[in-house]
Amino acid sequence: MKARDPALRLRRRFSRRALLVGAGQTGLFGLLAWRLRQLQIMESSEYRLLSDENRVNRQLTAPVRGAVYDRFGVAIAEDKENLRVMVIPAYCKNLAATLAAISSIVTVSASDRDRIKRTTRRQSRYLPILVTEGLSWQQFGLLNVLAPQFPGVRTDRASYRRYSNARSAVHVVGYVGMAGKGEVDEDPVMRVPGFRIGKTGIEKGFDRQLRGRAGSISYEVDAHGRIVRELGSVPSEPGKDVVLTLDHELQAFALDRLAGQRRGSLVALDCITGEVLVMVSMPSFDPNEIAFKADAQKWKALATSPDEPLNNRAAAGLYPPGSTFKVVNALAGLTAGVITPDERITCRGGYFFGNHLFHCWKTHGPISLHDAIKASCDVYFYETAHRLGIDRLAVTGRALGLGHAYESELAGQKRGVMPDTAWKRATLGVPWYAGETISCGIGQGYVLATPLELAVVSARIASGKVIEPRFVRSHGSGPQPAPAPLPIDPVHLQLVRDGMSAVVNEKGGTATRSVLSIPSMPGVLMAGKTGTAQAFGHG
Repeated sequence: MKARDPALRLRRRFSRRALLVGAGQTGLFGLLAWRLRQLQIMESSEYRLLSDENRVNRQLTAPVRGAVYDRFGVAIAEDKENLRVMVIPAYCKNLAATLAAISSIVTVSASDRDRIKRTTRRQSRYLPILVTEGLSWQQFGLLNVLAPQFPGVRTDRASYRRYSNARSAVHVVGYVGMAGKGEVDEDPVMRVPGFRIGKTGIEKGFDRQLRGRAGSISYEVDAHGRIVRELGSVPSEPGKDVVLTLDHELQAFALDRLAGQRRGSLVALDCITGEVLVMVSMPSFDPNEIAFKADAQKWKALATSPDEPLNNRAAAGLYPPGSTFKVVNALAGLTAGVITPDERITCRGGYFFGNHLFHCWKTHGPISLHDAIKASCDVYFYETAHRLGIDRLAVTGRALGLGHAYESELAGQKRGVMPDTAWKRATLGVPWYAGETISCGIGQGYVLATPLELAVVSARIASGKVIEPRFVRSHGSGPQPAPAPLPIDPVHLQLVRDGMSAVVNEKGGTATRSVLSIPSMPGVLMAGKTGTAQAFGHG
């Protein structure tokens, strides 16, 4: 037995090693089998997708953006055909060489090359990147001849935005541009190379409706990225059209009337419906210069101009309303009963409050409400405001549309300031002083309004209704509800209307030289209220 012990020990040692090797082999084959199952079954869809990406190229197609029309169906903004060239980096053997070949036919600027390189790092290499657009048919044809030699080059027929009546309507219609940081949403159409979104005005306010839905074309490509055949397509859906309330001829006329003015604005409303017939802001600009193949120097000039042509003064410019505010003061005084139509307040050319003298532009003597509106007497409205107090004055101001956010479709509007005691404490953290009410009584002090708000004030006084400004006649919505009655006594409204008529039509009115005779509308009289005020800063 002792002689056989070494052999026995050897066999036992071999058996243990064989067992360990066998277990290791079994574990290894088990691991390989598990990994094979994972690849073939559990992760098959992922790798099938990667395989398809190498075999199938899916290219999104841009939809035609909905057109914007004036009230008579005249196109103000619409899409025109745009020939473009793009690259798909994953299929380019050498991106720099591909861009050099393209630049032998069309201009590819250094900034375009930098943009393409940045985009390549930021997104999937299988997504197309816009190189340039606005090609001629000759350039488009030459690039199609070049494409087979340089895999990854793609051409397509898209569209660009073209604006008519451009300068007169730009501040309402707005313009489109490339999406910036924070503007990209989940809509697949945002991945279309060179896709533009609404940046201002109606283009921005109705961007979702106007932009439509992207389509797609799927191509089978070979290992070199060359198109073998088209596999199928899904057509894009055009955006919805928008019909505005504007009259393009009146817009052009209004812009012409403001010609020569460095800054200004003009708003005209339908006093029954609230439809905005005219809205013009000066200085204006041509959106075609920045919406398509934007010139960086032109954009910089617009953005840095001290006259702020990009600013819609009519809807976003805040200014002291001056004496135009006196009609608000008058209605507040009548509503509160602190003045009557027949009471005469004596104007001696100024109004003392404490030790401070508030000036009037003229000495009017004893003056009634009617004549105070007609002659724009400051002293009359200083006294009315003092009797009222700022809180009661603010209630009427807001009822007439001041300091109010209108539920309209125009992006970029600002609301004015109709102050009261609570507003000042919340905004500035200090109490209201009675002397501040005196200045507010003639539209100075803390009172600020946009030209659109002042147009709404006039429309509400004229109609006796809670008129809301409307810029859009049709975009698939139903009929608009009738405006509610204004919460002001109709007798008081008529007293103020008579005063506003006297401003234009009676001797001593501050706007008698502005009266217009309209032969086609006999018996129709103008009415209004003049006003001047100091505006600080860029106006």
